[in-house]
Amino acid sequence: MTEKTYDASDEAVHKATGKSWDEWLKTLDQLGAKGMAHKDIVLLLKEKGLVESGWWQQTITVGYEKARGKRVLGQTADAGFQVGVSRTLPIAADQAWALITKPAGRKLWLGDVARLKLEKGVAYETRDSTTGEIRTVAEGKRIRLTWHPTALKKASTLQLTLTPKGGKTVLGVHQEKLSNATERKRMKEHWRQVLDALEARVGK
Repeated sequence: MTEKTYDASDEAVHKATGKSWDEWLKTLDQLGAKGMAHKDIVLLLKEKGLVESGWWQQTITVGYEKARGKRVLGQTADAGFQVGVSRTLPIAADQAWALITKPAGRKLWLGDVARLKLEKGVAYETRDSTTGEIRTVAEGKRIRLTWHPTALKKASTLQLTLTPKGGKTVLGVHQEKLSNATERKRMKEHWRQVLDALEARVGK
């Protein structure tokens, strides 16, 4: 099991918790974590005083589950399989916001919707039968919505975020509640292609 499997480096986890990943695997094995559910491993770390931080309790638990084959890459306890991709665009955040919200750019990531009001609670359906509902709109920063194209078994949660970076903007796409690793792999490639297309529209 390589270090890339984990959500934090060996150095970072040792600095934060006092143990390396190998030491955590051995410790949790000795405590019987192999047969425990995710929430029970988290509780074990907390109640035994092994890890104080809630974030690190989750990180250690997920890393352990991946290493022991209890969880595969891209899978979380609450959000199913998930995927995230990002791209740094050579434009300011307000321009990036216009890029993803105006019809031409919006069509590239959401689908073709004749009219769409970006407000919480607004339901939509694209021309190719993708359905969903707007959940959060933070002007110039973030859009969160449900997104269910016919190619996916069930509705997923999709979030686009904009982060200013020295005159440029990092556009991040994060998708949760995918059904399996196959969907995750397919959607990762899909979002990379979407970012390619959005980047190509910059300046048009």
